[in-house]
Amino acid sequence: MPDNVFPLSFEQFQALVADILEVDVEKVIPTAYFVTDLGVDSVKLVEVVLELQRLGVELTPDLAWRIQTVGNAYEYYQAQVRRDP
Repeated sequence: MPDNVFPLSFEQFQALVADILEVDVEKVIPTAYFVTDLGVDSVKLVEVVLELQRLGVELTPDLAWRIQTVGNAYEYYQAQVRRDP
């Protein structure tokens, strides 16, 4: 993980995702599906992947499409953060 990045709480992660997707933060809940609930298309997916990579998360677009919900994404993010020394 880059030195200038710290682990995000769910609320911080939620706000980041809401900002990237340009949706109300109240909609970005753990059970929200990216495609059906938040309207993620391929362009928005790339934006999310790039931002997560900036945070030090290794995430390919193929894997990103398999992460279905906000909760899944945050769990993946947390696992990536925990594995770094």
